[in-house]
Amino acid sequence: MENFTQPSSYIYEKNLTDIIEYGNFNSSVQKPVLSKYYPFLAAELGLSILCSVILILVYIIIGEHRTLPGKNVITISLCLIVTYVLLIIDLLMRGRIPYAICFTMGVTVQTTFLATFFWTNVMSYDIMRTMASVKRDSVRTSKFWKYSAYAWLMTFFCVAPAIVIDFSDFVPEEYKPKFGVKKCWLTGQIAFLVYFNLPVGLTLAANCIFFVITARTIVLVRSATAILAANRHKKRFRLCMKLVLIMGLIWITEFIPWLTGIYYLYAVAGMLNCLHGVYLFLIFVCKRRILKQVVGDIPCNCSRNSPSKAKKKQSPSIDTIITTISAPSFID
Repeated sequence: MENFTQPSSYIYEKNLTDIIEYGNFNSSVQKPVLSKYYPFLAAELGLSILCSVILILVYIIIGEHRTLPGKNVITISLCLIVTYVLLIIDLLMRGRIPYAICFTMGVTVQTTFLATFFWTNVMSYDIMRTMASVKRDSVRTSKFWKYSAYAWLMTFFCVAPAIVIDFSDFVPEEYKPKFGVKKCWLTGQIAFLVYFNLPVGLTLAANCIFFVITARTIVLVRSATAILAANRHKKRFRLCMKLVLIMGLIWITEFIPWLTGIYYLYAVAGMLNCLHGVYLFLIFVCKRRILKQVVGDIPCNCSRNSPSKAKKKQSPSIDTIITTISAPSFID
């Protein structure tokens, strides 16, 4: 049993556990126990990067990037790729990275990781707004840029104060984020609670409110036009809800070891957080329609259907629509 005040050779190995523990330190740690998780951690980070890259390529190939929801998913994937690449570099080269570079990497990880949650907030709000209107989705670029401004400005408002506090002499050391001090991200349990978990928790709470409003809208639709709009966007609502639900449950696992004191759960929570790219891939790519288009190498083009079939698809009976909507399913 060794503590954190050991010589630098031990500090280097102890720091490698920080990425698993996400900043939660234990005064007595057995190095051989945690070291067995390092290969799994690196493999999961690499797998998430691979899945995120495949997701982006698939969306570009089938043309999903032309829609607003597709752009949102691609942006989240890009943020995750940057986050996980920097985390792998930190894991493999910790102790050999100059402080200035490590500080920059830490701020970048904080920015891109927080941005993924604010972009899920954008997705939740957009589906709520879409369900509340009978109009079709707008594919105008201006709408995407408005959402981009919100997501990145909110991220900036979370990261910028943390940087200022890090260099401030008026804030106690235990309340500073300490970018790049012991690892190329936040350092310490309090830092993660205040500068990462708090804004993430607020975005997830907002997403839950948006989903409740959206579900209520679906249940209360009465007119035929509103029923058509709800039916058209209900699948996107389910996908978005799955993503936020998974990310929320994983976020909750961060607090379980802290509350229970079970040290091994830090490793479990850390490895679950390294699989966000895999979750995105399973939710948005592993679908029958997407897989058929990729395997068959055919774009999503409804004009290939025969005129008679297209006409039938565009003119469903009101009875059929009402029957479909009357028993909504929110989970695939």
